[in-house]
Amino acid sequence: MSISQNNKEALKNPWVLGIILFVMTFLTVNAFFIYQAFKSPPSLVDKNFYEDGENYAQVQKEIEQQKALGWTSLFMLPAQTRVNQSQIFEILIQAKNAAGIDFDSVVMKAYRPSDVNADFSSIMIKSKPGIYAAEMHFTLPGTWDLVVEAKQGDNKFVTTKRITIDP
Repeated sequence: MSISQNNKEALKNPWVLGIILFVMTFLTVNAFFIYQAFKSPPSLVDKNFYEDGENYAQVQKEIEQQKALGWTSLFMLPAQTRVNQSQIFEILIQAKNAAGIDFDSVVMKAYRPSDVNADFSSIMIKSKPGIYAAEMHFTLPGTWDLVVEAKQGDNKFVTTKRITIDP
């Protein structure tokens, strides 16, 4: 038996194959969990997590109703967001035909995943058809989750965006 770079016998060893399979499975599962963490809505610091969990079926029904409406949104954020500066955050919400929508109420909530005490919300004001703006003032740097809830009669539209606030 010779030990060299050209020796292919190591790949026939079941222990080597088992270790390779274990490492590949570990990396695949981690990649899946990372994908799910970014895909799922931010609910880490929800104050009513227990009640929302009990109402899971109702929440899923609301999500399906929102998808059926066909409304889309686009966040229009400042180029550079900094701590302790008041800045205007805007959102454009459109119907299927790209027409702006008039809502009864629009609220932007800012969640800090690592500190529930820093969470705050602001009422958004209509600036143009379908465009709503709110003045936001972040007191801590880091990652924030923006959640916009817009209501029009019985219809509700919720959209999220993760941002980073610079020190």
